[in-house]
Amino acid sequence: MKEKKLNYFHVAVMYVGTIMGAGFASGREGWQFFGIFGQKAYIGIALAGLLFMGLGMMVSYIARSLKTDDMGKVIVFTDNPKITNAVGYFMAAILYTIIISMSAAGGSLLNQQFGISKAVGGAMIAVLVILTVLGNFDRVSKVFKLIIPVLFIIDIGCCFLVMASDIEQSGATSGFPPSAMAPNWFIAAILFISYNMLGMIPIIATSSIQSKDKKNAILGSGLGGVLLAFLTLVLVFALQKDMAYTQSMDLPMLAYTSRISKVVNLLFGLVLFAAIYSAATSTYFGFSTKIKESPKKKYIIIIGACIGFICGLTGFKTIVAYLYPVEGYIGFAIILMIAANFFRVYKNNAMEKEMKHDSEAFQNFDSYDRFAYPDDIVRVTAGFGGEALLVFGSEKTALYDCGMAYCHDQLLKNISAALQARGRERLDYVLLSHTHYDHIGALPYITKRWPEVVVCAAAKAKSVFKSEGAKGTMKRLGEAARDEFSASKTPVSVDGLRVDRVVKDGDQISIGFEYFAVLETPGHTACSMTYVLEPAGIMFTSESTGVLKNPLCVETSALKSYQDTIVSAEKCKTYHAKQIICPHFGIFPEGFVDAYFDMYVKFAKEEKDFILSLAYEGYTYEEILKEYEKKYWTAQRGKSQPKPAFLENAKHIIGHIVDTFGPDNGKTTSAE
Repeated sequence: MKEKKLNYFHVAVMYVGTIMGAGFASGREGWQFFGIFGQKAYIGIALAGLLFMGLGMMVSYIARSLKTDDMGKVIVFTDNPKITNAVGYFMAAILYTIIISMSAAGGSLLNQQFGISKAVGGAMIAVLVILTVLGNFDRVSKVFKLIIPVLFIIDIGCCFLVMASDIEQSGATSGFPPSAMAPNWFIAAILFISYNMLGMIPIIATSSIQSKDKKNAILGSGLGGVLLAFLTLVLVFALQKDMAYTQSMDLPMLAYTSRISKVVNLLFGLVLFAAIYSAATSTYFGFSTKIKESPKKKYIIIIGACIGFICGLTGFKTIVAYLYPVEGYIGFAIILMIAANFFRVYKNNAMEKEMKHDSEAFQNFDSYDRFAYPDDIVRVTAGFGGEALLVFGSEKTALYDCGMAYCHDQLLKNISAALQARGRERLDYVLLSHTHYDHIGALPYITKRWPEVVVCAAAKAKSVFKSEGAKGTMKRLGEAARDEFSASKTPVSVDGLRVDRVVKDGDQISIGFEYFAVLETPGHTACSMTYVLEPAGIMFTSESTGVLKNPLCVETSALKSYQDTIVSAEKCKTYHAKQIICPHFGIFPEGFVDAYFDMYVKFAKEEKDFILSLAYEGYTYEEILKEYEKKYWTAQRGKSQPKPAFLENAKHIIGHIVDTFGPDNGKTTSAE
């Protein structure tokens, strides 16, 4: 049977259920962190409510965007696996402490309700948790759905009964000593949220992944935050009915229900015990997921729960007063990390939307997706600029081009995810089409991440990477792109640019049964290379043969040699590839090979004739540049290429065309 996805109400229930353990539902946390501060408690509750909503929605957004419920990846604002793993294990340790507080809560509940030893109640919780987790219970979601709505309604109902009762103040109404670690309402409210957020992260992340869509996930978290704030408010109203009495009780609401009715008290006690069990089980299961699978795992689970039970014998009130605030301070750091990660993910998503909008400038063929690559070619492009494609051979993996430097973090993440999905860790080759910054900018970061990778390129590329002047230009243009397309100010690195294997016409790069045939295709640059994946016959063209904008338009870029681009186009055409992958565009449908190269020659000649017509009319270089900009620069083009880079390329093109074919050389506009 197909598993039903969670709607927004179910996500809210999961959120409330995670937070609404013994301390929350019984009023102990509400009193310790809010009620004890009198009228200022309500300001703290308002702040806590906003944070419940905001942080829950952030976690949902991150989890849905990254498609992960891994605690480390949800929290950490970097893709460094060592850091994310370390944070994940740290979170597991935090989740482990909840078995301590929940076993203590179970002991306090049965002791206060029936006079049974606290050790008995704590042991019952520990045993139930062990049995459930050993059975690999799936986050007790079914238990949450059944118990939490009932518990919520009963808790609210009991609060209203207390507020409506004739209970009066039996002692002091102020001067109650707060925890030394939460001395005022503001710090207490922050710590309350910080502590509770720690247990919420894995459940909300998982619930969000299992929700129907991002909207249901985020709305559910928001609703959960509202419900928690409302319950906190009602609890504090009730708890301040008799402040001295509340201060004296481990589980205040349970004590109040005993003053109203034995039936209500018994019902509240049973539901509260179920809430303790469900909260303990869900968080302990989260802890157990970080234990490596082995025959010893079940013993670790049993021993861990037993140790937690022993620690819980210190008493629930003591734990709330000391352990919760300590974890609250730790949680505050976690909250800051989540917020930073949220803004990082949000920025990346906004950039992807811009890229999607920019892609509208490229018009697909009818009923054809230009990014519908074959299964063994994965698009790992991370930002604007050049494409980055990961090609999986039967034995090895090759990356075609790298894209710009500013988005290298996301590129590395995309590559790692694609490799992991295929059960691979190693990146074997990087194939460079040429040495322009928008195609090789991320190379230093790739070689640092995979130092054994073999970088393949033309001999000219190797000399370019040794030129300080060329690297200075790459850095300057890379940082201009960074400023244009991101909010980062991190300097662009050009250290680590290298060529390990010089390739030339006729060479082959083997990736198993498959291989790349190498074609030198100069014109755009002297180092431009074309690679053909065989036996599939898929040609990865260079910019020497243009960039397709739509089935009727090609952008040309003869920076180095117009004549070489014409020769390169003819060379590629006569290879008779089955399909073309064009830089900055994507993959063409089969049957659009010869026609494309013919189009390139046509548009290249038109561009040359346009420039020469102005030159023969006496226009200066600067005037030709202005006219060229009017004709070829568009706002849509600016979404994928910074204007300084466009103008720099234009100067090279104009200079080359005029110097080679212009009046000073005695050439005519028809010269080829």
